[in-house]
Formats: sequence, C-alpha cells, structure tokens
Amino acid sequence: MKFRLQSSVFALTMGLALSGMTAQPVWAQDNDEAAEDFQLDNIIVTAQRRSKSVQDTSAAISAFTGENLENERILSFEELAGSATSLSFTALSPLDQEFNIRGITNTRLDSPSADQSIGIFFDDVYVGRSGLFNFDMYDIGRVEVVRGPQGVLLGRNVVGGAISIYAAEPEFETSGQVSASYGNYGEVLTNGHITGAITDSLAGRFSFQARKRNGFNEDILHNVDLDNVDSVQFRTQLLFQPENSDFSAKLGFDYTKDESNGFHSVAIDDPFPGQGGWSLARELVSAGLGRTLSLRESLPEWPRYKGDAQETPQQLDREAFGISLKLENDFDFATLTAITGFRQGDAFNLYDQTGIGPDNGFGFSVLPPTFSFPVNETEEIKQFSQEIRLVSAPVDQGFDWIIGGYLQRDHVNKQDKFWAETPLPIPTLNGESHWNNLAENRSYAAFAQVGYRFNDQFRVVGGLRYTKDEKSGVVTAIAVEGGDQFSPNDQVALTPIAGTFSEGDFFTTEYGEDWGELTPQVTLEFEPNENMFLYATYSSGYKGGGFEDDPANPAAARAGYDPENVDNYEIGGKFDFMGNRARINLAAFYMKYQNLQVTQTNAQCLCNITDNAADADIRGFEVEGEFLLTDGLVLSGGLTYLDTEYIDFVDSLGRDASGNFLQRTPDYQFNVSVDYETDLGDWQDGLRAHLGYSHQGKMFWAPENTNFEDAYGTLDGRLSVTPNGGDLTVSLWGRNLTDKLYRTNIIAFFGDEVSRLSAPRTYGASVAVKF
Repeated sequence: MKFRLQSSVFALTMGLALSGMTAQPVWAQDNDEAAEDFQLDNIIVTAQRRSKSVQDTSAAISAFTGENLENERILSFEELAGSATSLSFTALSPLDQEFNIRGITNTRLDSPSADQSIGIFFDDVYVGRSGLFNFDMYDIGRVEVVRGPQGVLLGRNVVGGAISIYAAEPEFETSGQVSASYGNYGEVLTNGHITGAITDSLAGRFSFQARKRNGFNEDILHNVDLDNVDSVQFRTQLLFQPENSDFSAKLGFDYTKDESNGFHSVAIDDPFPGQGGWSLARELVSAGLGRTLSLRESLPEWPRYKGDAQETPQQLDREAFGISLKLENDFDFATLTAITGFRQGDAFNLYDQTGIGPDNGFGFSVLPPTFSFPVNETEEIKQFSQEIRLVSAPVDQGFDWIIGGYLQRDHVNKQDKFWAETPLPIPTLNGESHWNNLAENRSYAAFAQVGYRFNDQFRVVGGLRYTKDEKSGVVTAIAVEGGDQFSPNDQVALTPIAGTFSEGDFFTTEYGEDWGELTPQVTLEFEPNENMFLYATYSSGYKGGGFEDDPANPAAARAGYDPENVDNYEIGGKFDFMGNRARINLAAFYMKYQNLQVTQTNAQCLCNITDNAADADIRGFEVEGEFLLTDGLVLSGGLTYLDTEYIDFVDSLGRDASGNFLQRTPDYQFNVSVDYETDLGDWQDGLRAHLGYSHQGKMFWAPENTNFEDAYGTLDGRLSVTPNGGDLTVSLWGRNLTDKLYRTNIIAFFGDEVSRLSAPRTYGASVAVKF
C-alpha cells in the first residue's frame, strides 16, 4: 500500500548547486511491521544518460513528477521557476522568453542565428527557439531542471543549464483521465489523456488540453483585454515493444496553437530626476478622464503600414508541431539509442513597446515628448536533429563508457517591421523600415565519456565533447517609407538605418562564420554509505556566436558576435537520514563566465546591439531539503544565494559596468511548501492540501545596475477532496493568493521604465475523473 504526497522542491537556492532533490516525496509502508514506516522516495532521472535516482546522480538537479505539476498547478515555465532551485524567468515578449539558472541567461537575444543559454529539451529533442515551444505542461511524466553547464552528454551543448520535459509514456494497461477547471478571469481549462494497448506489442497514448482565459490587463484605447489566452494542444504517441525482445521504438507527435490580443506594456517613471514622456502622457490622459489610470490599463497604438487600408491590431498568433522517433536496443554490453527530431513553427507578434503614443484617442492630438514605435515580427522555423549514443552496461567494478554524436540543422526566417511616428522634430523617428533575415544554422558534435569504478564507494568519470557550429544567412533591410502624419514631407528613413538610405532604398548582405570548441568534464563520486553521496566536478559549457537581428548597415550585418564559455567548479553532497524521513542536498560552485553576449538598446540609434562585452565571476551555493514531519505531513523547500560580478565590462558605447552584479539575476531565492494528506471521515486519503511560498531577492534589470526590481514573494495553494478513495477528485486552487504586483520585464527608455506586469491573483475549482 502506498501513500503519495506532492511537494515542491525545497529550492533553497543559494549558490550551492544542490545536486538533485526529488520534488515529490513518496511514503512507502512496510506491511511486515506493526507500525507504519513511511519514508521518502526518489525520482529516476536520465540527465547523465543512465537511469539513476536523483540522490545517486553527480549533478545538481531539481526533478518534478507530473503529479507535482498537477498538485501545484504548474502550467508554464514562469510558474515552474517558482518551485525550481536557481531557476528564474523574465520575458520581453512571449517569443523572447529568458530563462536564468545561476545567473546565466540570454537577454533579448532573438536573432535567427542566436543560441539559447539555457537549453529546452522535450523528450530529449532540443528546442532551438523557445518562443515557439510554449505549450502548457499537460500530461507530463517528469521535468528535470539541470543546473550548471552541460558540455558533454546532454544533447546540444548548453552553457548555463537545461530544462528537460518528458511526456507521460504510453502504457499497455488501459487507463485515462479527464479534468475540467473554471477560474476567475473567465478561465476554462479542459485536459485529459487515454492510454492502452493497440496490439500485444503496440501501445498508444493521446493527450489534449484546451485553455481559454480573459486578459489580466486592458487596452482602453481599443476596448480589448490584453494578456488573454486562447490555446489548443494535443499529443499522440505510439510505443512498439515486442515481447521477448530488447528493441523498442516510440513515435511522438505534438501540436500547439495559441493566440491572444497581445501583451500589456506600461510606462512607469524611473527613480531618477526628470520624467519620461510616456509616463507623463499617462498622467495627461488620467487628467482628461478625471481618474488615475490603473497600471493594468494602457493605450497601445496600432500601426498603419504603407499600402494598408487600416491599422493592424496588436496580437500574438503561434502554431507549431513536432515529431520525434526514439529507437533503442539493449545488447549484452551496451544500449544503443537513436533520437530523431523535427520541429516546425510559425509566429506573428505585434506589440506597442511603450503602451501609449501620440495618438491617444482622448482629445490630445500631440502628447508630450513621445514617439510610438510598435514592433512587428514574424518568425518561421524548421529544425531537424539527430542524436546517436551507445551507453555501456553498468558495472560493479571497472570501466563504463558512453560515446555518441549529434547534429542539428535549423532554417529560421525572421521578418521585422519597424513603424514609428512622433510630433517631435526628429526625422529619424518617423516612417517605416523592414528587415527580412534568413538564417541557416548547423551544429555538429561528437562526445565520449569514460568512468572507472574502483569499488562500491568510489568512481571517477571524465568526458569530452567537440562542437562545430556553422551559421550563415542573408539579411535585407528596406527603408520603406519616410514621414508620418505629423511630418508627412520628411523622407529620411526610419532609424536605425536613417541617415544612410532614403525612401525605397535597401541593402542585401550575406553573413556567415563558424566556430569550434572542446568542452571537457571531470567528476569524482564518493558514496560512503547508502544514505550519503558526495561529488566534485569540473565542467565547461559553450554557446555559439551569431549575428544581429536588424542591422543598421551592411557592415553591422556582417559583424557577428563571438561564442561565450563558462568553466564550472562544483562540490555537492546528498544526504538521507532519520530512516529516510529527511533529506538535505547541498552544492557550492564557482563559475568563470567569459565573452558574455549582452544585448542592450542603444538610445542613439534606437536599435539593439549585441556585444561580447564582459567576463563575469559567479559564486554561490544551493540547499534543498525534504522532511517527513509526521505521517501525512511533508515540509520541503530550497534556497539559492549568488555573488556575481562583471569583470572588465565596457560595451561598444563606452559604458563601464565592471564590478556590477549580473543583470536579471536575483541575489537570492527560496521557496518552501507544506503538503498534507489524511483521511476525511471514512474516506481513506480523502483530503490533500498543498501550500507553497516562493521568494526572490533584489534583481537588476540591466548591467548598469540602475533599474531594479525589489524583493517579492508569492503564495500558492490547492485543496483536493477524493471521496471514498475513488476516481473522482474535486479541487480548489489559487496562485499569487496575496495578489502581489511585480514586473516580469522592464526596459529603461528615456526616463521611463517600460514594464510588463505579473499575473494577479487567480483562483478556481476543478474536477478530475480517472477511468
């Protein structure tokens, strides 16, 4: 008999990369004893390409089961960050998601030739463009958040860490579940799955989710809500597993489509002397309306592009699908695995960067010194990847090994339309410019790892990977139109190509470069007894270079930025005690981060410039813990503390950020959760409760360390009742129960902080039926 409790990872993220906690304690009862002997169990992970317990893996891992995600109602990467040690999340837009692990992140780096600092993998297939992989986490088997550079084994080489998502597997026993949920803001969510045998050797699984929700914010100029959700997703899997055979094959297909009215931006006067034009414009509109605009109200301007009869509404539309095939065969000496992946997607995103412009709709023909500069981006991607690896059978003593190869090829076509207007006498701030950037990215890698086990207690492992990246493409920039309604006779092209081209002029430029890198890793493992696991590791990571998204001229188009590298030195320990009723995992690390790729807005040209602007030192420690306090009551949590510093950081504009704290990196994070399960009257295990609190410290938004987000915390909870131990569960849930308002992104812009806001308090009820 088993009692299973949800618990969020004790993400005491403090810089000690606590190598792997189970995110879900399991209570196991020994029926041979009169007294119940409950204890914590482990999640099996495959981050090191062998199926091992988190507690026996020499890496810093936070692992979540699908039950964890459901109990904490984690649907998105942003929500996952609240429970995963050392993981934080920011986003300029839904297509520009920024994951941060231990201070390593890519900020506003959405060029078609750019790589991610934190790798996203779905069923071991690397997802190169995270903005086109945004389906909710539904019917998931487990999630592994691996901290630190993964330079040898984990598919594509990643510099900061990886988030690996695994779908729930097909099963030969027929079962299923359907659930429905209703929440505030009119949210309706339905999902479910069914799995079972098709033949004696073929099993299938079908999963789906549909979600619709009104927006948290409002466009009062056009009377539409913003940050709304309307999505549909499904997944189909087939597992071929012949009886009495060592061969298996799994074919998977996933699809997602979502759309919304776009997202909300609000200009907030920054803390320095002088007020920005956009926050002042909001004050004038407030005066005209006779009330103060809420931070959740904005007036985004819809552009009218040349040749169009009407304005184009702000919006986001995405559609993507993926196909994967995993072939595996066990031999006496090793297991051979081949993973083939193909992903394709397209997206259209239009948003007003400042949330208010010269056309305000409330009687003001000219607002204070402002300009409108909406962003219009279309992205199409095709990605193919192939990984082959051979993993030796486990040994009690002697050598074990892994060898393999990897290749990936991406075709990315990104189109940007810049449109601007202003009542100011600035010729470069009106008109329209377009970019069409077509990139082809290839990556090849060969890797090998050899371990030697001296005895049951001591093992040494060494690995090496060679990666070759080739990136090329062609970009066309067109000065479509000069002038606007305020200056119709001004024919100077819109920035950033202004001053060089007049209306109708264009340039087309090819670009290309290749890079190669060796990334080694050495690890010592020591297991004094079955309840203690210690490790020390040196690892390195690498992220390829790239080219600008919307260059100002041919020279800028051809001038790429170089790869970045990180060297990681880490020690960690994993400890079970009190009869496996308590667990603490610790890790401490020092990382030398070199040639950071930093994208910043240049106020002179109103363009983004990416530099290899800095080196950085990152020191930290992490603690994660789980404690079975009494039968049915589990306390878990985690803490991270970071000490980071830019070294010799002088960007292309001459700005010196040397000695500053790394951008978009909280100096500390922690989360704590309580899970309780008990009988409810005669209903065995009829009541389950979860309460979780996550908190992050002060965070600077840019390398200058002038604009920042104060420390904040959020509280989530869920209460579930399962009558009579049956297949029906009714739940009440809530996220951000204290309705804490914080920002998920800001850009400092001419005296204002142009901000994106967090989700408010959300709550609702759900019903789930198993069959």
